[in-house]
Parts: sequence; structure tokens; C-alpha cells
Amino acid sequence: MREEARQNPGGWVYVISGNFAPSDAVPPHAIVGAWKVDGTGEIVAGSFRKNPNFKPPPM
Repeated sequence: MREEARQNPGGWVYVISGNFAPSDAVPPHAIVGAWKVDGTGEIVAGSFRKNPNFKPPPM
């Protein structure tokens, strides 16, 4: 996650549930939530936001 944050300063790092290739479209319900990334590429502590529409995959 830290490496992803370094590549996306000022953006978000998303937590995805399931197996998706980098080129796959991720359905909104597969996004667990996201961490805010500051302008230097560091994850902002305490910034995690849950996705209220997340649905865990069936087991």
C-alpha cells in the first residue's frame, strides 16, 4: 500500500476485495474502502473511509 501511495500523491489508495488484474474494471461493491494520500505520497493516518456499498464475496 505504501508503494501505491508513493505513486499517487494527493490521491487515494483503495482496498479491493477479490482477485482483479490491474486492467480489470473493479465493481464498486468490491471496494472495501480507501486511504487518503498526502501530497508527498504518504498515507494519511486515520483517513480510512469505509465503502458503505461494499459486499463481501460469497465463501
